[in-house]
Amino acid sequence: MIMGLPSFNLCPTLLLFYSLISFLSQTRTEAVATYLNHSCSNTTTFTANSTFQSNLKQLLTYLSSNATSNIESYNATASTGNSVDTVYGLYVCRGDLPADTCQSCVAGATEDIVERCPTNKVVVAWYDECTLRYSNQYFFSSMVTDPNVSMVNNLNVSEQTRFNQLVRTTMNDLASGIANVRTGAKKFGTKEANFTALQTLYTLAQCTPDLSGFDCNRCLQIAIQTLPNCCGGKQGGRVLYPSCIARFELYKFYQENTTSALVPSPPSPGSETTSKGKLQLLSCCSFQMIGKLVFTPGTLTSTKF
Repeated sequence: MIMGLPSFNLCPTLLLFYSLISFLSQTRTEAVATYLNHSCSNTTTFTANSTFQSNLKQLLTYLSSNATSNIESYNATASTGNSVDTVYGLYVCRGDLPADTCQSCVAGATEDIVERCPTNKVVVAWYDECTLRYSNQYFFSSMVTDPNVSMVNNLNVSEQTRFNQLVRTTMNDLASGIANVRTGAKKFGTKEANFTALQTLYTLAQCTPDLSGFDCNRCLQIAIQTLPNCCGGKQGGRVLYPSCIARFELYKFYQENTTSALVPSPPSPGSETTSKGKLQLLSCCSFQMIGKLVFTPGTLTSTKF
């Protein structure tokens, strides 16, 4: 010990520092998916330790791993064993979110959904940041609106008739723009419109990229027609289908710069949880191609299309 200097034990200090760093690291990398709703079909189930369950585990693992590759949408098929054991799966991340948020949502969703639907073969789960779907039946490139979920902002809006008309007009314009994007490309867009001098309407719509433009528009039109029934006269609402989603609010709930870090949307009292009139469409040029994966006995093959 050096005279005149206080003595201390360095080991506990280093241990505390290491523990703190480890905790912060684990916190940053924890998979988070903001759960909205899900559907588990009870008509088809599988047994524990079956070939189907093994295929499902491989499928979910592969989908999660591809979300780390800066791919915003991916579909895959796990087909080891008999045809009845084949599993088809797909994830789609919300088009305005950065890659790390997409990765986090898919990783969290693939863990969460097997707890909510432990033995179900036909499943769709909606999260704020992504959608996850799998089935024992081939569903790629097919437009479906069932099962579905509607969510509403509980606050009323003034001038309800005029507001409902603005929502319909703005959403229709947005749907038309998204539908013009080719099959296989990212089908996502947002649009803003003035409601009053102090209030702006924010809208968002997205289809799974495997849909044709015609089917994407058809899906969104059904969603737009549903919005007045669930959310007419309200400050916000959303419709969630397996093939598309549509949402509107009087506060900005999405991001315009997809390269920036995720900034949580400002809370809106009573909610379920930029130039005016601007239409923002993200099309093929900023989209990573959808991937397809097929498992066969003893091999693992992945292709892009």
